[in-house]
Amino acid sequence: MSLVITPTLTAVGPGITSSIGVSGGTSPYAFQVRTGGAGGSINSSGVYTAPAAVPVLAAQQYDTIIVTDSVGAVGTAQILVGDALLLFCDVIQQGLGLAPGRVYIWDQKIFEPSDNGLFVVVSVVSCKAFGNDNSHIGSSGGVNSSQSVNMAAMLQVEIMSRDNSARMQKEAVLLALNSDYAEQQMNANSFFIGKLPPGAQFTNLSSPDGAAIPYRFIISVMLQYFYTKSQAVGYMTPPSAPTVNYAQS
Repeated sequence: MSLVITPTLTAVGPGITSSIGVSGGTSPYAFQVRTGGAGGSINSSGVYTAPAAVPVLAAQQYDTIIVTDSVGAVGTAQILVGDALLLFCDVIQQGLGLAPGRVYIWDQKIFEPSDNGLFVVVSVVSCKAFGNDNSHIGSSGGVNSSQSVNMAAMLQVEIMSRDNSARMQKEAVLLALNSDYAEQQMNANSFFIGKLPPGAQFTNLSSPDGAAIPYRFIISVMLQYFYTKSQAVGYMTPPSAPTVNYAQS
């Protein structure tokens, strides 16, 4: 029987864990992470831990988990390591069952769909900090600094297609953002997708594009997240005050 690999989370933020479930094959199983990916690790029990930072290169933002059973059968699964914006895109991709690359972050390059089917483009309109913290935990060897900043980003979600997909599936994008999978990801990765306020509406930009893109709709969504950084700052514990003996006159 072939191995079926099922991570509890297929997309995680830095430092987050995901347990790797295995069915089929013959136990015991051996786990490893393929080199050249995001740089996460996995223990002998199949618990994957994402690296401390998101890789800059998109090609390195996935880790491939390799599972080998006792008779040499092999199975694999991929885990995305991303920041809040990448995880937001993943929620849409998974919710609509879209292939990789059809939900992407706008990077100031003009992109026109070259085939039929749905494309979703996410861009950051504004990003506001409304709270930051720097706490320190001391020890005999020094001090560890844990910094965090609370961010609120207004995102523009653009749904477009050359065929009817954008017109017929734009509401499905909103359902994906309020799905059980979205709730799971928000709870595990400490970000929050805002509920749409009363009166929220799509802006229809289909007509200005003419025949190039028959359907194009835009709606704004709020994303709240934390950006964190931990490091040893190297401060030593201050020495105790010296004892001074005063001579008696």
